[in-house]
Amino acid sequence: MRSSGGARLKRIIILPFFIIISVGFALSWGMYVYGSRIALGDAVSSIMTASSERIAEEIAKRFESAAHAAGTNAAFLGTILGDPVPNPLKPTEIRKIFLEQLRLDMGLAILALGTEDGEYQEAQRQPGEAFRVGSAGVSTAGALVFRPVLEDDSFGAPNQSVPGYDPRNRPWYKAAISAAGPAWSAPYTLYSNADLAVAATAPVFRAGSIIGVVSATITLGTLSEYLSVIKEAEHGVIYVTDSVDMLIASSSAPILDREGKRTLAWDNPDPLVAAIAEAVNQAAPRAATASRSRFSFRLNGNRYLGRAVPFAPNLDLDWTIVIAVEERSYAEKLLEADIRNFVLFVLFLVASFVVGWFVVDDITKPIRALADGVDAFRPGAAIPAELTAFATHKNEFGKLSRSFLAMKIRLDESFGAIEASLAEKEVLLKEVHHRVKNNLQVVSSILSIQSGTIADEAAKKSFDECQDRIQAMAFVHEEVYRTGSFVELGMSDYLRRICESLRQGRLQGACDTSFSVEVNDEAALSLDKAIPCGLIVNELVTNSLKHAFNGRELGSVSVSFHRDGPAWRLAVADDGVGMNADGRAELAGASGTANMDGIGHQLVEGLVVQLRGTITYDATAGGGTSVSVTFPA
Repeated sequence: MRSSGGARLKRIIILPFFIIISVGFALSWGMYVYGSRIALGDAVSSIMTASSERIAEEIAKRFESAAHAAGTNAAFLGTILGDPVPNPLKPTEIRKIFLEQLRLDMGLAILALGTEDGEYQEAQRQPGEAFRVGSAGVSTAGALVFRPVLEDDSFGAPNQSVPGYDPRNRPWYKAAISAAGPAWSAPYTLYSNADLAVAATAPVFRAGSIIGVVSATITLGTLSEYLSVIKEAEHGVIYVTDSVDMLIASSSAPILDREGKRTLAWDNPDPLVAAIAEAVNQAAPRAATASRSRFSFRLNGNRYLGRAVPFAPNLDLDWTIVIAVEERSYAEKLLEADIRNFVLFVLFLVASFVVGWFVVDDITKPIRALADGVDAFRPGAAIPAELTAFATHKNEFGKLSRSFLAMKIRLDESFGAIEASLAEKEVLLKEVHHRVKNNLQVVSSILSIQSGTIADEAAKKSFDECQDRIQAMAFVHEEVYRTGSFVELGMSDYLRRICESLRQGRLQGACDTSFSVEVNDEAALSLDKAIPCGLIVNELVTNSLKHAFNGRELGSVSVSFHRDGPAWRLAVADDGVGMNADGRAELAGASGTANMDGIGHQLVEGLVVQLRGTITYDATAGGGTSVSVTFPA
């Protein structure tokens, strides 16, 4: 038997090694997952860096082409416009030149010329393979008139007219005039169809003076279309913002709000764009965007990785290209491998635990039975039969069982002695409180007899008040004796008895006073707080009965005591004469004499300090006075 027990204990030693191996494998797995995620993040970041550079390069080519077209046309038109020019180009010829250039440069939406005299010529790309030309000026009475370009390159009849067009009032024209040279306009809406656009502009000079402005326009919609077909946009968002974080173009998010104004990135209706903007600002403030900023964030439980890079600084456009993709889109294959490995790991652990369970169960079964038997130890309870059976074994468990049985016998003997001693002390405590209560009753009776022999009414009232105070203290000891609770006192019955005692004394006067006592049945205080609280109620109610109802036949006094957060709140209110002129309650008496400024007032203030509380006096809404005492629980 002893050899068998030793073998079982040896097998127990295997369990810690099993735990160590499991923890080590789990830590290795965690380090592997952590390292692979960091490597994946770096790889995705490199991909996005390359993608953002590719996007910036492609968009820069479009903008450089537009700037080149504007500058070249401005230089050319400067040689053939104005006076004196032998053979100036006709407006139709200018529009045809612009039309040919649009056919060659697919990134341009509009090529236009506006002159200082308000004349305007343009060629414009339409959806599909269509084009149209437009003109404005004296010949069109100031309207912008469009004509379709036919298959033979001739211009058809006017099919749209927009009145009141003056190129000199357009943003692209003003940008060139303000810069007195090539410039980029701020994003604006086209006059003909309200599409958002941005234009490269160049002034046309003649003899050192500006005689017009050429603009090469790129619509922001074409930029958004380009961003939407980039592969990275399938699992995230790509967008371009200006210097104040307003959207220029986006692969999926709306650029305009409901009022037709461009939205701020962080205020975009698309929650993904708003989250990206917040992450970009946290990673690199606007002042630091000259260098690439790398950021990451979570949205709806998914992690996103992103880059924000400046767009073509050589074009003098303070724009930023932002790209963010969902990490999961790049980690799907890795996630699948992780899941397979994790499943194998879990299966291995489950199998190990199952085997270990049967091994350990054979060892711990007697220990569990012994523990269950010990848990059943209760004073006077019978010893479990299973524990008695284990006590007959001649191994370690048998020795341990016999020790527990001996301990059980000694505990029963000790508990019996303790119970007897406790019962004796409870009887003594109850007898003490009973005698204290009786002694206080004797003192109250002596005061009552003595007051009957006093002719002075003021002195007689003082004796009566002392008797009420002693009675309030006696009620505490009576409640303790009645309930047998020496730790705390239930305040509901205690306060009701105080008020009932005072009410019966008041019924002998001229005013019929009703009492309302609102105390939760569970409200209880320790004895060192219950006595001061009861004395405060006694003083405040006595004061109301003495001074609040002079000259009245009916009156009411309410007492409430309840928990208010971490503190207790005691309130005594009446519907009597209320506050006097100097702001004090009827504690000062109907005649204005300071009745409560004597022993009563001092006693209340002292008891409040003893409770470490505060006292406030207020006038009630319907007349009368409310006194509130708040002290820590």
